[in-house]
Amino acid sequence: MTAPVNIYLLSRIPDEESFRIAEDHLCRKEERSRTQFHEMESLRRLVGSLDDEGLDINDFDGFYYGYHIPRIGKEFDLLKISDNICVNIELKSQEVSEEQILHQLLKNRYYLSHLGRRLYLYTAVTNTMDCYRLSVSGELIKSDIRDIASSLRAFRQKSVSPIDELFQASEYLVSPIETPEKFIQGEYFLTQAQEQVKKELMTGIEQTAGASFYLIYGRAGTGKTLMIYDIARTLAKNGKVLMIHCGPLYKELQMISAALNNLDIIADEELDTRYLDNNSSGFVLIDEAQRLTPDTLQMITEHVRKNGQTCIFCTDHEQILTVTEMENNIPGRIRDLGLTGEYQLSEKLRMNKELFSFLLCMKNPAHKEEQRYTYSNVEVMYADTTAEAQIMLGYYKNKGYTFINYAGTFSDLSPFAEYEEDFDILHIIGREFDKVVILMDQTFYYNEEGRLQGIPCPDPEYMYPNLFYQGITRVREKLTVIILRAPQLFKTINGILKRD
Repeated sequence: MTAPVNIYLLSRIPDEESFRIAEDHLCRKEERSRTQFHEMESLRRLVGSLDDEGLDINDFDGFYYGYHIPRIGKEFDLLKISDNICVNIELKSQEVSEEQILHQLLKNRYYLSHLGRRLYLYTAVTNTMDCYRLSVSGELIKSDIRDIASSLRAFRQKSVSPIDELFQASEYLVSPIETPEKFIQGEYFLTQAQEQVKKELMTGIEQTAGASFYLIYGRAGTGKTLMIYDIARTLAKNGKVLMIHCGPLYKELQMISAALNNLDIIADEELDTRYLDNNSSGFVLIDEAQRLTPDTLQMITEHVRKNGQTCIFCTDHEQILTVTEMENNIPGRIRDLGLTGEYQLSEKLRMNKELFSFLLCMKNPAHKEEQRYTYSNVEVMYADTTAEAQIMLGYYKNKGYTFINYAGTFSDLSPFAEYEEDFDILHIIGREFDKVVILMDQTFYYNEEGRLQGIPCPDPEYMYPNLFYQGITRVREKLTVIILRAPQLFKTINGILKRD
């Protein structure tokens, strides 16, 4: 759990290696410090200037140094938080444009506003000690070190700890499908990794004439959907954009299409040559492109080449639901087009590290990681009868959990058909949920190699483990697995929770 430090004491450490060791120890950071020399020097200069203003050593106490919001990747140089006040100081070792400073402080305000505190947001350029602050109205105002010192001197309340409990990733994970109003209003920010990919892709588009193909790919939970829709939103400012959604065209997507100029969103099953010929978009974007059929892929690529358009595919190579999708190998066919650019998103945003670790262990418990997690956000329950399972499902649904079932895929043929779901697997494509409850029974088993398997589905096109993974990767915060009449399966999965 991240801990606050006294930045005066930290700044007194003379050499880089000792500084990093002390930072790791005092701040209780999960990952080892990568603080650079210029960042250490910036801290020393800030502390020195504040010390010259007469601050007491106690005024330097209670700072979170280099704090990252879990799973979001958003970093703050210095944070000090009480029950009603939050002071944020960003450090720049050399001059940067005021536009960059303003953008960063506005972004900081977005993330910190969820705390419900009065915010004091500063930037200090430590080679000149030029200082700036963000006004209540969102304007950048030239300030000075005395202003920062005054805010810290007035900060008499004890800092709040632990800080990680103040930041819930779900509050910042805007989804075009789950929170379309926020997306339409632009009330979100991309992570640093997403911004970098977007910057490289947009540069490539600007420098390329004629037909071009790009690929963005990543596992579930890496923020692909938000990113592809954000790119569509940006491109729509300069021309018409066609977004092809491979899956049900949810009402939320129709809302976005109606609200944003130059952006048309259509389901892949509605796409035909006539529609493409009548559409004058300069940009064609495809989300969940791994679900395209070869014929639809060929129709799109021929249209793009004929009209000199820019085409961006977004895929998750692992989210394959059917045997046909596996055999079609659409991601491989996309790569064979001769891509102008290919970009990978690797950060896990939606699913936290603890849940992702549990998922990997469920796939193969023999590969259980060293005991890094207590899996406090996971519950594994056992039901001996269908009636018990129904009672448990009702209990968790009353606690705000979403029940994702397989039944809708196969109608009455599924062994899970008697359970009334909130969503079936095929209607959660692109969606995400804070809390999920899911069922398993003797449909699932572990083979001799220790890998999770499933009996054949009523529809031989589908594979139960793939359907299960599609459901379990939709969860952001908490997961409950209810195992029905499968004691050995329960014993194996419950064993993942055992502390070594």
